[in-house]
Amino acid sequence: MEASDIEAQKVDQLLNMKKIGDKYPVSVIILLTLKWLDSISFSGMYGLLVLYFISQFLYFSDHENYLQHMFRGSVVILAFIGATITDSWLGNFNAFIGCNLFLLLGHVFAMTEEILPENIARSRFLVTSGLLSVAFAAGIKMPCTLCLAGDQFPVHQVKEKNKAFSFLYMSTVFGNFFADISLPSFMEKSCFYKDCYLIYLSASAGIVTFNLVTFIFSKKLFFIEVPQESNLLKIFKCIWSAIKNQLRHCSWKTPRRNHWLDWASEKFSENHISEVKLFFGMLLFLSPFPLFWALVEKQEIEWILQAKKMNRFVAGRSVKNEDVQMIFSAILLINLILMELVFIPLAEWLGINFSLIKKTMIGMILIYFSSLISFLLELQIEKSPNILPGSRESFLRIINVADISFNVTFLKNNSSMSYSRVSRVFQNADDYHRIYLDSDQQYFQIKLHTNTLVKEEEILLEKRTTYAMILHGNRKFYSIILIKETTTKPETGVAYVRIINILNKDVYIILPVDTYNLPKYNGTSSELSIKISRNVNLLCMIEKKENVIKLGLLEFGASYLVFLTEDTPTLKTWKTRQNEIKSLCIGWQLPQILIMGIGKYLLIVSCMEFFYYKAPEGMKVTMQALWTSTLFSSSLILYFVNYISFLPEWIEDFLLSNILLAVVISFFVISYYYQETVLKLWRVPFS
Repeated sequence: MEASDIEAQKVDQLLNMKKIGDKYPVSVIILLTLKWLDSISFSGMYGLLVLYFISQFLYFSDHENYLQHMFRGSVVILAFIGATITDSWLGNFNAFIGCNLFLLLGHVFAMTEEILPENIARSRFLVTSGLLSVAFAAGIKMPCTLCLAGDQFPVHQVKEKNKAFSFLYMSTVFGNFFADISLPSFMEKSCFYKDCYLIYLSASAGIVTFNLVTFIFSKKLFFIEVPQESNLLKIFKCIWSAIKNQLRHCSWKTPRRNHWLDWASEKFSENHISEVKLFFGMLLFLSPFPLFWALVEKQEIEWILQAKKMNRFVAGRSVKNEDVQMIFSAILLINLILMELVFIPLAEWLGINFSLIKKTMIGMILIYFSSLISFLLELQIEKSPNILPGSRESFLRIINVADISFNVTFLKNNSSMSYSRVSRVFQNADDYHRIYLDSDQQYFQIKLHTNTLVKEEEILLEKRTTYAMILHGNRKFYSIILIKETTTKPETGVAYVRIINILNKDVYIILPVDTYNLPKYNGTSSELSIKISRNVNLLCMIEKKENVIKLGLLEFGASYLVFLTEDTPTLKTWKTRQNEIKSLCIGWQLPQILIMGIGKYLLIVSCMEFFYYKAPEGMKVTMQALWTSTLFSSSLILYFVNYISFLPEWIEDFLLSNILLAVVISFFVISYYYQETVLKLWRVPFS
């Protein structure tokens, strides 16, 4: 069958597909629904697998970072491999089914770990295998979904196709938002029961199974593009032919050619060489994005840090960390809905229409302005005074360094409940609770609940004081340590560190000026307060055995609590930071979040469309995978940025804004070069 006949048959199939309102194929509506469910399942599954390492296997925050980098690095590598196989042999439809199978396999690994008897080595192997399975699914599923959705429209339905890309992005954001709501509330109710993980994993696996079955049974509603021979292999052959031919004719007598790829003209057509040139142009177009997304991710982390320092007491209640993340997601979702339903139709009505590259540039500029606003806000935060407890108030946060999570109930006068919440093991406790006192001093009753234990203790709180309530112990004995936290900021250039010994052994800390003894835990706090700078390791002795206390990176002007948690076979520590509570309201973060949301929408959706339309024939999934991989590879860059970062936060924000501006300018230059290349190759206007 000739190429023209194949194209005509394709057009007939697309025109005869079942549609809603003669515009949107039913297959696209199915993809949007499945993408929403998939985002819920993936977000919950990934968060839960990391939570396994933190709570079940006693991995601490540094190990959590390593897990995330391992996961994201696996996504980048596996995405490229999977995309090449998809374009060459599998096709989008079959690859989508394979991704669901790998995602289901990740659930099976985690569920198997929960069902089998406890074995740390086997559990770590199963959960790591689950993360890798999820990584493979994450790396290739989004590119397959985008390309499969684009293939369902005829050539003339450009507007409808662009809408489909926008709605796919909105489905992802809405799914993540739903996961942000459901997972914390679910874990709050069930985390202290044995089967809480199994219940959530079963529900998530049910979603994946439903997606898989629905997709397979709706196959007749989809237009399925037949995969071609690997175009990537042809590109490599063309490059190798050009290099080999150029080396063979390296004499100065041989006439030069306009481009080094033109040396492959003896074996490849001019059209194919032009495609290879455009492929390199698209790779150059992609080059700024890993660093760009690393800076954006850094800024989003700064939002959370800013929120922790700002006034989060609203209507007498403190907005918790998980609530802050949920609020950010909700604002982003509302922003996207307004963009799609109000601003974009208004722009079309006014006749405003930009090319894809111009939309990408506008998105980058808006993201830069968001970072600039974040820097200005950080300056205001530094200037604003701290909030201190009132005349009949205390501030209190819960830190759990025991070997099990607790449901903590706070009672006043044995009857009036102040609050009740779950405290997880080694979770960074940044939320301060405002406790109201009836007098200058007052006793409160604390109840610690687990599935097998109820323990009651009493604590005394004083007015105008900030406390940290430490839950400590093991299955033999649990207790509460109450310590007063500092309310003064250390001098510029140093950090304030309090080392707390919760071991059943004496610890001798050796400093340049003296040796300090931290007695073993005997029901009261045993601590040492020092002021040090940057990244410092301390030498200590435990039962005549020399150990090193690794404090990690310490930020200037910050206060930390460092717990000595375990000494066999090596000394283990856990560090948590004490956050200041500034008077500036958290609502001032709204402008930068709104601008960032609009910028990311324009940038991501425009790039989705760009890499679908402009990718060389037979390489649509590969180019989409390269694009989506930049979102994950940014984390690897961010790791090194965080590792060498030791400046005050307002200076970091200033540098972040300037580096981001440099990246935006470099992208403008690359985009101009790319458009000139296209004009030169095809001699048609680029849009």
